[in-house]
Amino acid sequence: MQLEGFKLEDIYLETPSERFDLHNCFDFTGFAYDVSARSLSLHWIPNEYAQAGEQRNIFVEFHGVSDFSCEPRDSSMPITEDTCLSSVWCEPAPDGHQVFQFMSGFVLRVCGERAIWRIG
Repeated sequence: MQLEGFKLEDIYLETPSERFDLHNCFDFTGFAYDVSARSLSLHWIPNEYAQAGEQRNIFVEFHGVSDFSCEPRDSSMPITEDTCLSSVWCEPAPDGHQVFQFMSGFVLRVCGERAIWRIG
């Protein structure tokens, strides 16, 4: 999968000019999956720890999605842990899924043709 203009590593979304800490400074609010358009959008909002210049919503959008799956959260964890990213990584080829794991144990896996990021 091609990430256009950014990379995802550990807990960060990095662009050529900025680095966003998706674990400490942003809260995950959810996703929208459009089956017919083969697209997935993930959304984060700044929390109280975000710097003044980071007070922007972040969207990561996947296009040409060929596989998308979720693993359940640990029901013994507080629901608030669903908003906190634990780590993000890319699985090795041939699948190359981008994996988002949250503090609650909830996991999102997506494989597609390309991904973009935007401020909303």
